[in-house]
Amino acid sequence: MNKKILLRKLFANTIMTMLVLPIIFMIAWYILSSTYNYSSGEISFQNFSFLYTDINFQGIYLPMIWPIVLNTLVYSLIIVIVEVTVAVPAAYAFSRLEFRGRKAAMKFLFIMRAFPGITLIIATFLIILKLRIINTYLGVVLVAVSGSLPGQIYIMKGFFDEVPWDLEWASMVDGTTRWRAFKKVLLPAVSSGIGAIAVFAFLGAYGEWFLFRLFIFDDTALTMGGYLAKLVSKENSILSYGFITAIGLFYTLPVIIFYILSQKIFMRINIGGTKRV
Repeated sequence: MNKKILLRKLFANTIMTMLVLPIIFMIAWYILSSTYNYSSGEISFQNFSFLYTDINFQGIYLPMIWPIVLNTLVYSLIIVIVEVTVAVPAAYAFSRLEFRGRKAAMKFLFIMRAFPGITLIIATFLIILKLRIINTYLGVVLVAVSGSLPGQIYIMKGFFDEVPWDLEWASMVDGTTRWRAFKKVLLPAVSSGIGAIAVFAFLGAYGEWFLFRLFIFDDTALTMGGYLAKLVSKENSILSYGFITAIGLFYTLPVIIFYILSQKIFMRINIGGTKRV
């Protein structure tokens, strides 16, 4: 093998190893801090008691975690379904159709991404309050989807732009309607894009905690992020490193496994609109 190619591979592997080492160190620290008692020098799994019982620690009540896991998964799946259902036809329209206001609408999507979400919190809270959907999943879903949809549409538009027009025209010449061409020809061609935005939507929803802390006041509706945040909420200090690392390990491992299983989808992502504006 060419020496130059070997050096490039060695350089790339070294860089990737350096990037991965902090993550490996973080997981190792999670495992050590959650199971090792530094004062007694013994290994204990007491910090994982949240898996089978409620916890009342220094005035902070934490219910058993499995209903919280269910809340997180239900919320994440709702976000995935809503974002995919809206983003795919919207991206198709921007990529394939000519209509009045198309370019203005695309610029508006950019503007929606230009404002930091935190600057809109007060206005958002008042709107949710006036609509009487405060302390409901509907309010959180609407705010979360409105913030992430512009990016999802642009990602999806890039996939539609990559599909040759000839495929769609050929199917329509053969007698299919535009809807059937979209369903039978285009959707299979952009399935990796749909998978990509679904993965992004799921991971974003799985890590959400701020919106729940802002709009949800019922502990039974907590998600994993809010559950973990409760241990850092007393006088802005961490109540127990053992508990927080145990919960953090439980919270993080599914995401790492999910990333490993879905990395091929991420490698195929093309950020939107390279062929046609």
